[in-house]
Formats: sequence, structure tokens, C-alpha cells
Amino acid sequence: MAAGFPWPIVVAQHMPASFTGALARRLDGLSALAVQEVTAPVALVPGRVYVGRGDADVIVVRRPGGLMAAPAPARADYPWHPSVDRLVESALDLVPAPRLVGVLMTGMGRDGARAMAALRERGGRTIAEAEATAVVWGMPGELVRAGGASVVAPLEAIAAELTALVP
Repeated sequence: MAAGFPWPIVVAQHMPASFTGALARRLDGLSALAVQEVTAPVALVPGRVYVGRGDADVIVVRRPGGLMAAPAPARADYPWHPSVDRLVESALDLVPAPRLVGVLMTGMGRDGARAMAALRERGGRTIAEAEATAVVWGMPGELVRAGGASVVAPLEAIAAELTALVP
């Protein structure tokens, strides 16, 4: 993503807690956007990336100062953590769907497909990584099969697709 991206980005990456901090630091060094791991509630700021802490979930909450990304204990009704479904559902509870864009990239299982299909049904936009570039097309494939993908794009085109969808 280019510097100056006008929305915050929240990432739910299925990883143990011992890896998400290192992932955030690595991405921070590679990206034009500032990247941090969410270990405590933090204000959502345009042009910043928030990586959920592993073995827990990351959700969007409203506090007196505005919207925040916050860690939340893992729940048994969400089998993968950080949970994409739980993140998207929390955002949909607080933000009108047309103001949200979800991106689902390579991964095993179906996490994210249900909530992102609901996001699209409510007027939000969704991007699924194309099978040709996904290491494992489980998660994005489930979104496509559910009819929940507004756009299906190869990995190298996702940033441009995202930029085109964000006003």
C-alpha cells in the first residue's frame, strides 16, 4: 500500500502469539504504512495497519475517543485465531457496510467467508485472492463459492483493487 492510504487496516492472521509481534515488526520495516501489533486497545488511524495478536482475536470497538482495534480473548465458537469472522462482525456492528472493505487471502479453512459474504450482502465490498496466486485457496475459495467476493484478484493486484475501492 502506498503512504497516505485514507483508511486504517486491521489484520487477522492465523498465527500463534509468539509470531504476530515479529510479523508486525517485519511488515512495519517493509511497508510505507506504519504497522503495529494490537496488544491493548488502540485508536484506528487512517494509513496505519493493526495486526491482531495471535492466539486471541482482534475486534473493532467504540470508545469515547472513537473507533479502536482491541484484543479480545479467543472464543470457542470461533475455531481460528485471530478470527476473521469475529473481526468483520465487530466492524459491521459499528460501521455501515458501505464504509468497509474486506480482503481475504490465502489460508486453510473457511474463516472469514461467512462474515465477508454478509458484508457484501449489506453493501460492503470484498476482495478474494485468486486461486492462481493463493498458496492455499481454502479461505478465499470459500468466499468465492459463497458468492461473497466483489472482486477476485491475484496477489499482486490486491493493493490496487483495494485502493480503487476506498474513497
